[in-house]
Amino acid sequence: MDTVDEGNWGPAINRLTISFLALVILFLCLRIVTRVWIVHSFWWDDFTIILAVLGTTIGAGLDFVEVHYGFGKREQFLSPHDIQEFRKYTYGEWIQTFATLMWTKVSICLFLMRIPHSKALLRPLYCAVAFLLFSNAILTTIWICQCQPLHAAWDNKGTCMSRGAKEGIVLVQALISVVSDFAFATLPIVFLWRVQIDFKTKIGLWFLMCLGFITGACCLVRTVLNNQALPDNQTYDGIVNWVWRLFEVQIGIIAACIPTLRPLYKWFMERVRGHRAVGMDANIHFPLTNNKPQSWVEHVGERCEPSSEVAREGHVDNLDHPDTTRDELVRESIITTERRHNIGTAHSNYAPAENARDSALEEEMIKYGINDSP
Repeated sequence: MDTVDEGNWGPAINRLTISFLALVILFLCLRIVTRVWIVHSFWWDDFTIILAVLGTTIGAGLDFVEVHYGFGKREQFLSPHDIQEFRKYTYGEWIQTFATLMWTKVSICLFLMRIPHSKALLRPLYCAVAFLLFSNAILTTIWICQCQPLHAAWDNKGTCMSRGAKEGIVLVQALISVVSDFAFATLPIVFLWRVQIDFKTKIGLWFLMCLGFITGACCLVRTVLNNQALPDNQTYDGIVNWVWRLFEVQIGIIAACIPTLRPLYKWFMERVRGHRAVGMDANIHFPLTNNKPQSWVEHVGERCEPSSEVAREGHVDNLDHPDTTRDELVRESIITTERRHNIGTAHSNYAPAENARDSALEEEMIKYGINDSP
């Protein structure tokens, strides 16, 4: 007796794919507008997130082809040719997934490198980037070479790894993703812990920069469902794992873009309120010839240092070391500038020196549309 078809989830898979892809492309466009026309600083973290979006776009194309060959239906309702073609494109989609997740995490690392100047904080990020590139290269190579010859991965005409070995590759990649997502979501808390900004702003920045916890949660669910990553009935039983994998990839890209959009939000709100808008012009700077991520900060750090004459006269007793992390956030237009609380009345004693220094800073602030009002 024929088995009753329980339904075709293919159209729903296509709709979900299109919806998330459109959302990801929207956030990428907003990020590019912010970095190019408002912040005027387009760096390697922006290039790598573009690679991630390119990867997920390719993945969406592969999903459409998989649906064409039966993804969303049970295998008993498909022809042997359709099953073989589905396996071929699924094989390629996993390669895309590895690469897209890697570029997303590398972009987050590079974004975090913009904030601290301390080598103690930068070294772990450099190591993380190297580890992500190396581990992805190893896992991708193993995945590609899972069968000999390669086409045996979808036509079974050759020798292949066991199912457990292939699930092990997926599990290792998932564990790396979970650990890195939670680690990168925690780092902003460390970076901003001692930054001299009000607590409300600090909480807001933590929330924006810690959205990686959501991605980590999606990856954790995918890891728990790892036995569904390569099921016997791949075209139907693999749908749940695919959905969580889609959430992990797409939400990860969106979470990587959201912290960069605050300058655009500020620009929009100033336009709505009728204030002088943050400049949107074509004076674009691409500081890609510099090796250090903080190279695009030239004058902001000077704001926190009194002149040598003032220091010798002892007018400022409680001046802390320059808060370079805060200055990075100012240059990104993520926060607005404000007077340091611990300097107090000492400003009146060295106002001429500060005014002389602020001329260069004021030009930079106007350029980036940063409000210096208390």
